[in-house]
Amino acid sequence: MPETDHHRKLLSIPHYRILFIIVLATVLSWSAWLLVLNKLDPFAQASLALPLFFASSLLAFSGTFTLILFALKRWKAGDQIYIKHVMISLRQGILLSVCTCLCLSLLMLGLLRVWNGLLLVAFMMLLEFYLSGKDELH
Repeated sequence: MPETDHHRKLLSIPHYRILFIIVLATVLSWSAWLLVLNKLDPFAQASLALPLFFASSLLAFSGTFTLILFALKRWKAGDQIYIKHVMISLRQGILLSVCTCLCLSLLMLGLLRVWNGLLLVAFMMLLEFYLSGKDELH
């Protein structure tokens, strides 16, 4: 697949700019999460509180997992940090946060068991293996 202009422009952005945006979005997401937890009653306003809780959790977990995974990649790679590392960390952070939020929703419904939690994690791992293998082909 040939590189597009948009793809080349994205790769030319320094990684610290994207990391700054991720840090800012993560701080705002955690603030929104705390606001939802403190201001909305899930029993009185369930139709508003639950979607806002899961949306803010998804965003907050995504940013947090992305930053942790990028820090691990930076520690392992040393000085050779590229925008590709940030994008891979972002993808993996999103997959981890989706898995976490799905487990939270199953727990809320009383349906989370070890086996379906492990199946969910295995599915996310297989999806990541597929996506990382696809990245290596390009």
